[in-house]
Amino acid sequence: MSEDVIQTHNLTKDFERERAVDSLSLAVPQGSVFGFLGVNGAGKTTTVRMIMGHLYPTKGEVELLGKNPWKHTEVERHRVAYVSDNMHLPGWMTPKQAIRLNASLYPSWDSALAERLLFDLNLNRWKKYRSFSKGEKRRLCLLLAICQNADVLILDEPASGLDVVARHKFLDLILERVYDGRRTVFLSSHLLSDLERIIDRLVIIHRGQLHLSGTLDDLKTEVRELRLPHDIPRESLDSYFEILHYESNEQGTVVIIRNFEDARFRAFCQQFNVDEIVQVNGFNLEDLFVKLVGTEGNRNRRNRQKRKSKHLIA
Repeated sequence: MSEDVIQTHNLTKDFERERAVDSLSLAVPQGSVFGFLGVNGAGKTTTVRMIMGHLYPTKGEVELLGKNPWKHTEVERHRVAYVSDNMHLPGWMTPKQAIRLNASLYPSWDSALAERLLFDLNLNRWKKYRSFSKGEKRRLCLLLAICQNADVLILDEPASGLDVVARHKFLDLILERVYDGRRTVFLSSHLLSDLERIIDRLVIIHRGQLHLSGTLDDLKTEVRELRLPHDIPRESLDSYFEILHYESNEQGTVVIIRNFEDARFRAFCQQFNVDEIVQVNGFNLEDLFVKLVGTEGNRNRRNRQKRKSKHLIA
């Protein structure tokens, strides 16, 4: 069984009146491409900062490479590469200077790959960082992290600011890096359409809590939406399915279930006599994400905007 290179147990972080992360337990196996997903404000960046040892938990435990990140030695820190959601370099620094500096810091630095990526990512090695566009800045930060050749690559919103071509090149690089099964990539993001083709495991968090976890293949096989034209109490569905989402009114019942399988579904249909009228829908990753948390996240953002507008008017 693969060793878990990242583990958290009941990880919790409070900021004054807000709980950003709430009793979150994760296990990230070695050699996986792990998607850590949630809407903006779900607690992703706070979790990543605790995993990196940049933020101390209110309670709970976190291990990175089998050890509390606050206790890492320099050698252990070199085994982890990290790009934050707002990472920046000094404005005067050029890619050439940044590469030379990183090559002197990291024993496993891949100079040949750095030269290749300067060309592939269309980065001018002599141009100052302050003159780069947002996408160019992001590409350079990703280059520096990838060429560190670390055992664990932790990326917070890595595709932010990248155009379609750059995103595809970046995703291909991720696949190339983990091909040997030893390196692990932890991707924190709310942009899902691109990530679906490279991640093999995922966690969705919402309001700082674990909402859904599993391998991508299992979730595609087991998660279904059932639509019925009449009201079925949740308690009746609970006896057959693991329910992720439930809505019911006089127009009908919509439920998203986790443990779909033919035998269980046939038994349910037979008991409630719904063989001919139940509608069963599958999901891709983005549709599943929107169904579970996206709509509520949009509603929460609208409510925050309304409260902010009222405050400004007042």
